Amino acid sequence: MAEIIKAPAIRHYMHWLHNAGSTFSKEMTYDEKSYPLIDELYQELRKVKPCGDRNMRELWLRSDRGTLADLGDMDELIADGEFESEEEARNYWEDMFPEQDYWYLLQTIEDEDTGYRAIFVGHEFLIEVDPRYQKTSLIYDISEFVQWMLHEVKRCITELEEGTYNDNVRNNLPAKHRTGTITRKELFDIFPEEREDLFQNLSNEDKQAFIACATEAMPEQRLHSMTANDFYRFCSYGYEANGYKGTERTPMEQYFLHADGRDDELREIDPDSPEAFHKWLTERKYRGGHPWEVCRGGNSTHVSLYVSNDEDGYYLTLAGSSRVRTIETVKFYLALQRKGLPVRLREAAILVERLQETEKIGIVPEGIWPVYCEGMFPGEHIIAFRNLPNDKQGEIVQHCVWRDISEIHLL
Repeated sequence: MAEIIKAPAIRHYMHWLHNAGSTFSKEMTYDEKSYPLIDELYQELRKVKPCGDRNMRELWLRSDRGTLADLGDMDELIADGEFESEEEARNYWEDMFPEQDYWYLLQTIEDEDTGYRAIFVGHEFLIEVDPRYQKTSLIYDISEFVQWMLHEVKRCITELEEGTYNDNVRNNLPAKHRTGTITRKELFDIFPEEREDLFQNLSNEDKQAFIACATEAMPEQRLHSMTANDFYRFCSYGYEANGYKGTERTPMEQYFLHADGRDDELREIDPDSPEAFHKWLTERKYRGGHPWEVCRGGNSTHVSLYVSNDEDGYYLTLAGSSRVRTIETVKFYLALQRKGLPVRLREAAILVERLQETEKIGIVPEGIWPVYCEGMFPGEHIIAFRNLPNDKQGEIVQHCVWRDISEIHLL
């Protein structure tokens, strides 16, 4: 049997296949050595009980960092200019692979009707086989990478047969691959600079006022009439409270300075007409606009102020729960409250917990982007996530509450 590759080569294949897949997508074709190995890999995996839709199966594969020789042929690496000396290569190898052992989550799916197969390693989509697409002239030799996966799958199946696999994973899986929670206070005590960064622009008076009044409940009062200029004016209260530039301008000018700009033609209506605003609000055709994104940002890092109406009138809903927009949202909400406006706040309870430092933060495994991970915490309401950092990792791990690791079983 060919020699099994180690962590440096595995890392190379993962980066290469990830980048190649992003570039060529369905155009990837593998060589004559790779396909039989993929077939054998799936034949072994059929011994394992599926754990999700589309015959999904999961196993934890392992490798060690090997020796410096596993980085590649040293003479070739130096000749190609990758390194100037063997000492530089060794320093690189030790920096990139400081641990002796490495773990990789293998996830596979298979559609037996169409023959479609997909392989994920370390939460990255790396290999795809789809007989419905014609093979191309771009040929990739991934045989030694698949051979490593096959070798490890066989090891896992042996451990499952012996009844040791699940205990081994539960007792030895590194913390960076686990899912858990830590309170914001515990995290701030380890990284006090993060506490200072969050609260530096919030007075204790405003902090306590927000904790006392923030609510997601529907406001009892309503505005009986509203215009576009009223909406712009409400936005200007939040801009002023946060020290935004341009507060000397008209509220409408401030809105178009700081908002997303895709306003669904709000700027086209008579700004002083209640009838025009009501018609725009209730009858407008959605064209992909973001009229409520009043403080522009990314998909999860903007602040929105929505206007809604019911049989009693109009009310406002403020939304901005991203950690980096927390204080802006707090000040915006207080500004509207202090003007006596009917406003509710999305995720009010979480934002209060954030200021009180009792909020739970979700720790998600390495390889998962820490955004939109709510589904990983069933039974808990968590909206802030992060990967386990390398810095002070031991201290953080001591305070984490880890979720159970799903057990794997043979069919």
